[in-house]
Amino acid sequence: MPLDPTRTVAELKELRELTANEEGAQRVAWTDIWVRAQEWMTSKLEDTGAEMTFDEARNQWWTLPGRSGKELVIGGHLDSVPNGGWLDGALNVVAGSEVLRRIAGDGEPPVTVRLVSWADEEGARFGRSLFGSSAAAGSMRDQDDLRELTDRDGISLPDALGVHGVDLDRATEAGKQLEKAAAYLELHIEQGPVLESMDIPLGAVLGTFGVERHRVVWRGQAA
Repeated sequence: MPLDPTRTVAELKELRELTANEEGAQRVAWTDIWVRAQEWMTSKLEDTGAEMTFDEARNQWWTLPGRSGKELVIGGHLDSVPNGGWLDGALNVVAGSEVLRRIAGDGEPPVTVRLVSWADEEGARFGRSLFGSSAAAGSMRDQDDLRELTDRDGISLPDALGVHGVDLDRATEAGKQLEKAAAYLELHIEQGPVLESMDIPLGAVLGTFGVERHRVVWRGQAA
C-alpha cells in the first residue's frame, strides 16, 4: 500500500471542518471539541489493526506489534490553541496515521510501531504546556504547582483532568509507555519561512527552544 499524501490533506481538512469555526481551530485540550478530535482520529485507524489505548496522562496511543520489542514512536498532538491553525499539531498525527496505514498494509513490521497524540501539548486552557509529553518523559516535577492552576472560569486543572479520567497523582505513570522506545519521529510544519524561502520541502531539526512563559501585569488608571 503506497503512502497517499492527498488523503492526509483531505483528512486534515475534514478535521478542520469538524473542530474549527471561522476564527480557526478550537481543539483546546480538556474540552469536548478535543475529545471529538480524538474520537475522529480513532475512527480513521480502525481498519489498520492497531490497538488504541490511553495512558495515565490521557496520551492516546496506537500500537502495531512488530517482530522486535523495540519501538519506533511517531508523535504529535491534536489539541490546539484557541483560533489555532489547521496544520499546527494535527499534521503530526494525521500524517503519522498515514504512515501507520502504510506499515500495516505490508504485514508485521520488523519493529513495533506506535503513534502517539500527546495530551495538552499547547497548554492553552491552564497556561501550562506539554502536560502529556512531560508526564511520559519524566520531566513533570511540579505537580504541586499544577494543582493550583485554574482556567478563566475558575475550574482547577485537577478537576478538569478528572472529567477526562485522569488522576494527576498517577499521570507520571505514563512514563512506562516509553520504556521500549528506540527512536522518536515527529513531522511538524515550519513555524517560519526559512525553508519555504529556500524552496526546500523538508528539514531535519538539530535543536529547538524549550517552552517559556511569563506573566506580565500592567497597572495604571484610565486617562
